[in-house]
Amino acid sequence: MAMSRIKLLRNKRDMQLKQMRRDLSLLLQSGQDPSARIRVEHIIREQNIMAAYDIIELFCELIVARLPIIVSQSKCPVDLREALSSLIFAAPRCADIPELQDIRDLFGAKYGKEFVAAAAELRPDCGVNRTIIEKLSVKTPNGEVKLKLMKEIAKEYQVDWDPAESEAELFKRPEDLL
Repeated sequence: MAMSRIKLLRNKRDMQLKQMRRDLSLLLQSGQDPSARIRVEHIIREQNIMAAYDIIELFCELIVARLPIIVSQSKCPVDLREALSSLIFAAPRCADIPELQDIRDLFGAKYGKEFVAAAAELRPDCGVNRTIIEKLSVKTPNGEVKLKLMKEIAKEYQVDWDPAESEAELFKRPEDLL
């Protein structure tokens, strides 16, 4: 069920992402760099969520394929630790996939609250996939990443855009902003 929901969400977000990229190109074309710098963060966040969905879908497929092993063992199989821990970590961060919360609850009942807490709190050796952590992070993307995407979108939509103003703004030191 989670896998079919992910496919639907991916299609929906893909359409939204294309529209957001088009809108950003129009902002760049009309010289609205400050607005474009804000909007590019949202595009990056959406791209990250879609990348996380890909990994989540793979982990769901792996768990379905290995279900007989999971059922037969009382402890979490070592080769499934990353998949299970990553899905547990993703559950509260992907509210649009409620099946992840069900997975979290099921494996919490099977392997215990400590197993779930270790993944949810990112304790050492919890097994959560590093890319999932990065892609579901709420950390603001750095200026270099934002500028790179803005240049990519300008090129994609053949916008004659001078990135100098945005470069100056995105690479200001925090003390220069005061």
